[in-house]
Amino acid sequence: MADAIPQQALARAVRAAFGAGARIVAAEPLFGDASSRRYVRLRLADGGAPPTVVAMLLGADRFPLGSDELGERAASDELPFANVARYLAARGFAVPTIHRDASASDSLLLLEDIGDTTLWAAASARPADARPLFEAAVDLLAAFQVAGAHHPDPSCLAFRRRFDGRLARWELEHFVEHGIETRHGRSLAADERAGLLAALDLLARPFEQGAPVLVHRDFMAWNLHLRDGRLHLIDFQDALLGPDAYDLAALLTDRTTGTLVTPAFEAELIRRFVRARAAAALPVEGDLAARYRLCALHRALKVIGRFHYLERVLGKPGYLAYLPGVYAVARRMLAALPELESVRSRLAAHVPELT
Repeated sequence: MADAIPQQALARAVRAAFGAGARIVAAEPLFGDASSRRYVRLRLADGGAPPTVVAMLLGADRFPLGSDELGERAASDELPFANVARYLAARGFAVPTIHRDASASDSLLLLEDIGDTTLWAAASARPADARPLFEAAVDLLAAFQVAGAHHPDPSCLAFRRRFDGRLARWELEHFVEHGIETRHGRSLAADERAGLLAALDLLARPFEQGAPVLVHRDFMAWNLHLRDGRLHLIDFQDALLGPDAYDLAALLTDRTTGTLVTPAFEAELIRRFVRARAAAALPVEGDLAARYRLCALHRALKVIGRFHYLERVLGKPGYLAYLPGVYAVARRMLAALPELESVRSRLAAHVPELT
């Protein structure tokens, strides 16, 4: 049974945000994400309120990068979403306005309603628009990294957290634990597990080398909303410092992206990203293409483990249906990484879809 919508708490937040006369006339649950957060669109009346707002109902992962990943809690009780939103808005990025932060009292936020049109939805509905939309997304990503490099802010949580080798290896362990062990209902022998993780350790290289940049961590076509001709960022609460290729790989190798972004267009977009960074006095260093492939494979394996965890451990149905596209990305990246030839057969023994 779905959790009930906290009507009284929402009504309090609406009145606090828009005045005593503001009231909710309808509440519509929205499709959520892979966290314990939920979203509800509220239709409002009176009090000078906007016609609609979106309520973010917080769950157990109020601080999503908690002890299980970073090994520490943020040195602040402020909600990461609100903290990072303030930085991004100050730098001119389009993010939802926070109408009311009731996270401490009622575990919710009232956000500006930026609509339901994601980059993916817009590009799918009008394939002719896919090229300019993905070009705009790449330009936005370059601007995101440039802002982080030229305007670091220690008051923003993103600049106090690192997507480093330790976190990269944690995600590889998560893949083995759930993408293999949970999937098959048995633990690997200790030597097999250790050997597999050692073989995959090459994927942690981009997270330990080079100058880190501001990373959204889930910069994909489902987390970019198109409104009034401009791309808006959402789901940025996990932002941190990490490899320059990570968000680019997330955008261009998501499970569905291949139906709109051909390999030739992918190569064009990578070159466009390099030019945009150089034009903003933040040139890309070293072999971006190599880092891109490693990050793309790392992310695909992380997602495979994550989706098995969501479905088999947390009991959230539907995620395994997304895996064929993720397996396809992983196969493509394995084929492009001859240095991982020795691990391919070892992986395929447990994940036959990677053959």
